[in-house]
Amino acid sequence: IMTIYESGDDDEDEEESWVENEQIVLSDYKTKDEMHALMVEKGFQLKSPEEVEAIQQQYKDEAEVERTKAEERREEMRIRREEMQRQREEKMMEDARAEVEVGGDGSSG
Repeated sequence: IMTIYESGDDDEDEEESWVENEQIVLSDYKTKDEMHALMVEKGFQLKSPEEVEAIQQQYKDEAEVERTKAEERREEMRIRREEMQRQREEKMMEDARAEVEVGGDGSSG
């Protein structure tokens, strides 16, 4: 089933503004020519191989940017965890030193 949506508002970029216009059962179309005629009728335009390649490259580039951002976020989180661990260890050492200083040599007064 192919669902065709139509923009309900002036701002076509907003997904919320799109409303379902039509559903087409694609299995009803038995040949490539029938399917092609349907697409032309519905306003689709055949893209050249160069256009298709450019779109695919754009998707790959965007995916690479997202992968890079995800790697950077993971690295930032690793560094943050290591810093928190270091701070916990320092606090434990300070607490241990303070306990020794308070306890002193074990004698009272």
